[in-house]
Amino acid sequence: MKTFKLLVVLILLVTGLWLGKLALSPSEIIAVHRSGYAARIVVKNPPLTRRTKILWWKQNRQLLEKKYNVPHVNTAGDYYISVWDYADGYKEEEDEDRLCFEDKAPPKNCIDKNWVMTIEQSLGSKSIIYSIDSDTFESLPNGNIVKQHFTYSVR
Repeated sequence: MKTFKLLVVLILLVTGLWLGKLALSPSEIIAVHRSGYAARIVVKNPPLTRRTKILWWKQNRQLLEKKYNVPHVNTAGDYYISVWDYADGYKEEEDEDRLCFEDKAPPKNCIDKNWVMTIEQSLGSKSIIYSIDSDTFESLPNGNIVKQHFTYSVR
């Protein structure tokens, strides 16, 4: 029984240390790949929670605008940004289902598809839409962020 309790404590300690390291590792923008008004941002150590992902965007938006001209808003006021986890770095496409970038020279111009979130604004709207996991949030003009609840029927 003592061995079992010691094993459980050890597992909890290692898990706690691992999660702590993940939470304290700063996110780093590796690259921005653009195509028209859309951009794909590749990030090392992306934020873990929905809240910290939105916070990351808010904290890094000015840097992205200055350094990478992102978001690039088209004449209709639209933009689309997807954020991807750098994970194990750039790889060759091979026979895997990877996200490849045309603006990066092959052979190592692809990453594993580890999607973090999408940020978009459309049709001249003043609100920003965040898609994270299976949830969608809207940033209202007054600064409040609300979770969207969609109702639909299939016929």
